[in-house]
Amino acid sequence: MSRSTIWLRISVTLSLLFLGVLVAISGVILYFAPSGKGSGGVIMVDLTKRRWISIHDYSGFIMIGLVPIHVFLNRRPLLAYLKKLFKG
Repeated sequence: MSRSTIWLRISVTLSLLFLGVLVAISGVILYFAPSGKGSGGVIMVDLTKRRWISIHDYSGFIMIGLVPIHVFLNRRPLLAYLKKLFKG
């Protein structure tokens, strides 16, 4: 495996980890945020609710794009694991 492939795998994996944490944190903040018509401008942790929604949505969209790349880059270990899992 070449160095560039290894760095790509590391980059994609760490990006997914970072984005997953970001989606989880923003999801918890949005869960406890006030709801209703006028709540979009409410400031939570120095950002408005609208901004938190944007962060949550765009991070999720980027994750959706990175997951197939991650699966493709790690297809050999994934297939080996699945064969081992269903073999015994």
